[in-house]
Amino acid sequence: MKTELLRTAIELAQEAGRSLLETFGTSEVIDRKGDYSNVVTAADTRSEELIVRGIRKAFPGHSIIAEETGCDLRASPFTWVVDPLDGTSNYAAGVPWFGVLISVLKDKVPVVGVMYLPVTGDLYSAESGAGAFRNGQRISVTRETRLENVLWAYGMDGGGSEEQAIRNTLLLAKLLGRVRNIRATNSLVDPAYTSDGRLGGMLNQSTRLWDIAAPMLIVQEAGGLYTDLAGQPLDLDVSRTAADREYAILAGAPELHGSIAAIVRESLPTDPIGD
Repeated sequence: MKTELLRTAIELAQEAGRSLLETFGTSEVIDRKGDYSNVVTAADTRSEELIVRGIRKAFPGHSIIAEETGCDLRASPFTWVVDPLDGTSNYAAGVPWFGVLISVLKDKVPVVGVMYLPVTGDLYSAESGAGAFRNGQRISVTRETRLENVLWAYGMDGGGSEEQAIRNTLLLAKLLGRVRNIRATNSLVDPAYTSDGRLGGMLNQSTRLWDIAAPMLIVQEAGGLYTDLAGQPLDLDVSRTAADREYAILAGAPELHGSIAAIVRESLPTDPIGD
């Protein structure tokens, strides 16, 4: 039985997804944030306005942290975290690896998570303690235990330092020698396919709160682990500095996750970037 929080998150994600489809293939980059790889389109802002307006109507006392408009913090234990268009670079290029991420945190812990892929119409959702679902059907991470039998997602952006690029490349080379294949959509498609078992897991060295809050809950409720690169729990920042914090994350089926964590330790002897 869906709670009002989950129902609202689903309705807003689907409504925002429909708005994204209206300009998919025609939307142009209108701005950049931080570096050349982090782009913004008019669709981002339109989708976020729609979602934030809907949250404010349903839950006026809750806090909101949204990618484009930042933090609107209020005296409530509940914080909505919104990525109105995850995979903007894909979207702007006409590649269908994009979607909407909405989560609700209670005292920094995700209790509701929604991922919506508008092109396929796939809706992933979870509530704390109630399991994970795709289009209403319960899902779980893969039962496979051998890395050589799975695909693994590896997400990274351009625009970072040369040192960071070298670290990414060294780790990628290690992974290529251990898993069956590497895939990289660098979007919510990676955690979606991890949660339903199509991928063994995922690793991304450069994410923000809105990229990970919903996927974290869904992967965990599907039986997977979602941690930092060292395998430690993530401590999510929901303060006014939330937009500034970068997280490096590792997610997947438990035994596979442990194997990848060991590879990370071998490949990154110094502290990894992010969390």
